[in-house]
Amino acid sequence: MADALANGNFTRFGLGISDKIRKQIYLLISTLCVQIRSNVRYFAVQRRALEIVGFDPSTPQLKLKHPIWAGILVLSLVSHNWPMAVYALQDLSDLTRLTDNFAVVMQGSLSTFKFLAIVMKRRRIGTLIHRLHQLNEEGIRSSFKGKELILEENQLDKYVSKAFRNAAYGVIVASAIAPMLLGLLGYLRVGIFSPTTPMEFNFWLDESRAIYYWPIYVWGVLGVAAAAWLAIATDTLFSWLAHNVVAQFRLLELLLEQKDDPEEVYLVKFIHRHRLALELAEELSSIFAEIVFVKYMLSYLQLCMLAFRFSRSGWSSQVPFRAAFLVAIVIQLSSYCYGGEYLKQQSLGISEAVYAHSDWPEMEPKRRRLWQMIIMRAQRPAKIFGYMFYVDLPLLLWVTRTAGSFLALLRTFAS
Repeated sequence: MADALANGNFTRFGLGISDKIRKQIYLLISTLCVQIRSNVRYFAVQRRALEIVGFDPSTPQLKLKHPIWAGILVLSLVSHNWPMAVYALQDLSDLTRLTDNFAVVMQGSLSTFKFLAIVMKRRRIGTLIHRLHQLNEEGIRSSFKGKELILEENQLDKYVSKAFRNAAYGVIVASAIAPMLLGLLGYLRVGIFSPTTPMEFNFWLDESRAIYYWPIYVWGVLGVAAAAWLAIATDTLFSWLAHNVVAQFRLLELLLEQKDDPEEVYLVKFIHRHRLALELAEELSSIFAEIVFVKYMLSYLQLCMLAFRFSRSGWSSQVPFRAAFLVAIVIQLSSYCYGGEYLKQQSLGISEAVYAHSDWPEMEPKRRRLWQMIIMRAQRPAKIFGYMFYVDLPLLLWVTRTAGSFLALLRTFAS
């Protein structure tokens, strides 16, 4: 559509339009068409997730619009964590029950911690989100390649965010449906509906009685949904921020290809944009530092406990829930490490791009030294730092190996 309008024969209507104006018309029309098509997709997963847990993502301060609802979600998590912990600790010799429950308790505690961290840093997060929105709008208006680049990064984020969101919703569905299906199966076999809860815990009510079972069942599903919603809001937000910070580094490479300004102006502009991209990456790392630290200190324990459950024989209503939970945890860990590695590699690529797009033989020695300093700075990549480690693919490998070691240790104790 945009090509047909921009390349149409305007002279037929007495409109003499130069190539420059035609190019501007093409850029405007194509930008509008893409914005219309992608308006629903851009930041859609994150916006919906933040709204579900009570935030207003349209405000620069990321205002907590529904604090009572957010408090109910946190209360449902806390009210399930301690009964599950008590139930797990009643018989320490039963490692299957112990690991089953503590894997979920860790995720509930982690989701609560993430939410509280987001609440405490909501102003910084809101400022970073809107700053990236503004930079993306500038990039879309600047050139057609810039628009394609930004949309490509947001498309990649959509794949990652939707994968985790769907896995998390799978956990909610499994926790809600599995007890009902197993109870119905028992009713068809022996004529008795045996009530089971989404999670095993010692509640202060007797779930064997129908008057108490259904409130416990609904509250249990809400607890699982609260953990999933809070995790989706936090983790998909990290994915979007990481991909759009990467987009700023990719726009730098595009700036190297389009040298429209004088050399002095162009050099100052590039240094300014490079410093801006590094500052955005540093702010992202600072915001999520506590979250990724706590997350990866618990992640290998979660993985080994969930894997230990499937290494033991037996079937219960919790098995579908644990299977979906394990898939969600793996996607969650991978998305963080992928985002950190992607940001690191893209920031490193600036040094190679500067070297490749510079005319070194014809460059003055003074200006050559300036570009060499830019290359030296770009060789120190932007990273997501979690106090004791960097979030990248080697960290994912370390988590997997450590989880395997703890799994072998648990199986030794169980034998």
